[in-house]
Amino acid sequence: MPKKHTPSYAQTKPSYVHPSLQSSRASSSSAPSEPQTVNQRIQQLRREQAPRATPEQRDEFTSVVSRTVPPELRRILHIPEVNAPKPKAGTRTRRVLGAARPPPGPAAPSSWLQNSRHAPAYLRKRKQAGVEHAAPRFSTLARATDDEFKRLPPPRSLVHQTLRTFAIHWAELCEYEQHYLPALPIPLKEALLSYLTIFGAQGCLDLKSLKILFQNDEGTGTSSWDETRFLDLSGLLNEHFTISDVGKCLKRPTITQPALDLGALHISERKPHTAKEAATVEVADSWEEEVEETPTNPPALAATLQIPHFTNLSRLSLANPGQWASWPELIRISPHLSKITHLSLAYWPRPSMTPNATTTSMVSKHTSVALGGSHFYSDLDDDWHEAANILRRFSINTYSLQWLDLEGCTWLKALTWRSVSLPTTTSPPRRQNPSESWQIHAVSPSPDWNDAWRRIAYLNVFQGWIPCDNQSLQSMPAGVVPVQLMRWLRENKEKEDVRWKLNAGETGYAVAEWVQREKVSRAVGMEIHGIRKSGQGVWCTVDYGWGSAAGERVSS
Repeated sequence: MPKKHTPSYAQTKPSYVHPSLQSSRASSSSAPSEPQTVNQRIQQLRREQAPRATPEQRDEFTSVVSRTVPPELRRILHIPEVNAPKPKAGTRTRRVLGAARPPPGPAAPSSWLQNSRHAPAYLRKRKQAGVEHAAPRFSTLARATDDEFKRLPPPRSLVHQTLRTFAIHWAELCEYEQHYLPALPIPLKEALLSYLTIFGAQGCLDLKSLKILFQNDEGTGTSSWDETRFLDLSGLLNEHFTISDVGKCLKRPTITQPALDLGALHISERKPHTAKEAATVEVADSWEEEVEETPTNPPALAATLQIPHFTNLSRLSLANPGQWASWPELIRISPHLSKITHLSLAYWPRPSMTPNATTTSMVSKHTSVALGGSHFYSDLDDDWHEAANILRRFSINTYSLQWLDLEGCTWLKALTWRSVSLPTTTSPPRRQNPSESWQIHAVSPSPDWNDAWRRIAYLNVFQGWIPCDNQSLQSMPAGVVPVQLMRWLRENKEKEDVRWKLNAGETGYAVAEWVQREKVSRAVGMEIHGIRKSGQGVWCTVDYGWGSAAGERVSS
């Protein structure tokens, strides 16, 4: 048999040797190595200095190679599909016959579609979840004033971001920019106070900073504090800025008499007040010298900040006072509130002149007497005599009120409370002359809605939150309020302007208490309507915070 032919391959050894191995190989081999040429040495250095491929470069190379794999082999080898390459810039895609023509020009940026109905699904879900930056929740009076005067800027504007930054850094702003703050227009000053209520630090406002903001800078030609119409002090009361300080700004400024020209008086008429001043008086040698010295040496006046007097103030918000709420101080400054037409007393405590003596009583051998005007069990005994009396005194001085905010207040019964022990009329006593009969009419200790507060056309008695737990509402006894509330929640629960009022965390007993307080506020509203109707007064809109009719009768 002939032998099989075996091909012979010429095996060449690599000429490149790493420098670290040259010495060992040279020592092991007996044959001397040939010297490298210049070109070989340059190629060797290029190979040594060339950077190695990174993992990203290898992945990119692999992805490029995988695109060339046919579809059949791709399925067999389980290689994932690769997206089609993007069209080159400047090329025009062919439109499918019968399809809608796309809008001309480039695609709109994604930021333009955030507030549009054509926004992507993830943006709509984020907006529904409240992740987007919403407008800050100002006080009720601030929102009502903005609807009328448009003082607050849009939430995504540059003015909004600037006022927000001012409020966050209010302490540094008053220290280093106190000479420029008076140059702000009056609308921006009012808006800045509203921003302090939300973004300002705790206790950031005091009487000094209020003076700096509203000081009358005549040199720059800015408006004075007399043009201010609205002060939003919601949550700004603190240790350094109390209701007494607010009263100082509301007092009428005293008119001072102009000082006499001392230069026109005879020198003999100038009498120093003390002996020390008499020793320091220098007598001029002649009248000409005295006249020349007088204008060249004017008296030095100390630079002080005047207390602003808001003479045209008509809207005031004292909501959320916290522990700094004081009815005695409010009654003390009430004579200066005669021009106020819109007032907010949201979340104020029960009216009392001695709030610290509620649980204090004096015990004797025969009985115990409460030291305060209201005792600890006044709510259980339905005793609102002190609270009604304080509100009546307050209403006499605030006779210009047209808008009153009592959101979150739990003492609404004091608005229309009458003592049961006081009879409405008494029978005429027996006298010798029957024609001289007389009657005694009982005076209600609560405010008179047909006299002092006859101008109030809006009253807010919203409790501050609305329960939305349907299980707690369904488990309650049958009543009009739970049924109306469930119907209202079914129709308005998904609205954006209502979502902030809902509270799903309160259940059970808290919901029952809410319903009971809602019945009390409905009864108070109906009684106010009855008083106005009997006195032929104007209609008063009672706002309960949700879409129920004002004055609607509620049965238990």
